[in-house]
Amino acid sequence: MPKFIASYDLENTYPSPYGPFLEAAEAFGWFPWIKSSSGKWYRLPNTTLIGDFSDLEAAVAALRATRAATEDAIGTQLRIQKWIVSERLASKFESDEIADD
Repeated sequence: MPKFIASYDLENTYPSPYGPFLEAAEAFGWFPWIKSSSGKWYRLPNTTLIGDFSDLEAAVAALRATRAATEDAIGTQLRIQKWIVSERLASKFESDEIADD
């Protein structure tokens, strides 16, 4: 299954949409952590997610579903000011945040 990466900017509202957005994203297959070749999990940069989806359309649909679920959770409209979803063929990364085992 192809791997995808998404980056997004949310309009900051009250209540803050960021926590609910990440919770919803995980429910739809998007995650803020990446696994290294050594098996350790590293945090991606803020507002960056990865996920495994059958194709680009499924990845975009999952991002849109994340927005809708976040709106339900915070009780107000959520504007994603800009976003990109791209297939991830290879990657290199560095992160100062490693998940506890």
